[in-house]
Amino acid sequence: MIATWSMTVTMILIVIKKLYLDTATLVWNGTSVTGAGEILQFHEGLPSSVHTVECLDSQPILSVVTQDQTTIIVTVGGTVKYEGNAQKTFSQNFMLTAQDSSWRVVTDCMRTFD
Repeated sequence: MIATWSMTVTMILIVIKKLYLDTATLVWNGTSVTGAGEILQFHEGLPSSVHTVECLDSQPILSVVTQDQTTIIVTVGGTVKYEGNAQKTFSQNFMLTAQDSSWRVVTDCMRTFD
């Protein structure tokens, strides 16, 4: 079942800012951005898009590597259609860490392919 939902751009940007750690790093097709505020600004500059997720996987990272901080890697793949551009395949990897009662993004690496 595919869930459909709608949010305003303002709501999405608020969620993005809360989702990333203040020290998070985003690498988007080779462009690196560090810090939640800078990541928010980067996302604000992206064109409208529609993503179709075709595969999703997550794996825990050994606690010995993360100094006992609960951390997982999430891998997502599918297609993306940016406004005014042809559809492309994408791959995105997130490193998430548990903070209080929620998950926060440590790193986010997005790559599109022609």
